[in-house]
Amino acid sequence: MFQNTITRPSILLLLFSILVFSCKSGQKDVEGKALPTVLVQMEQETTVLMLEEEFSKYGLQQEKMVSRPMHIYLFTYNAETITENKLIELLKESPLVKEAQRNKNVQTRNND
Repeated sequence: MFQNTITRPSILLLLFSILVFSCKSGQKDVEGKALPTVLVQMEQETTVLMLEEEFSKYGLQQEKMVSRPMHIYLFTYNAETITENKLIELLKESPLVKEAQRNKNVQTRNND
């Protein structure tokens, strides 16, 4: 009985650790570098699969949902097949997309 109480917390801790690690890890290319990303606001009737299929030659893949109500997603793509500016331009021209933009990392200010 004592052994079961130690095992359960250990298993829960292990599962929690795996969950946290998997949420923080982004997609990486073959060399282990993080893939570039773009933010896309899709039209309401557009599905992620529809957009991935239309831009499959650029390796467009959903990374995560940013806002369900606004239909905004973060996508990765293959930078060896297209530049970021050109991809954003093509996304904006697509009838499946409302808006597309760079995904910039924001640094917080140091308020000393």
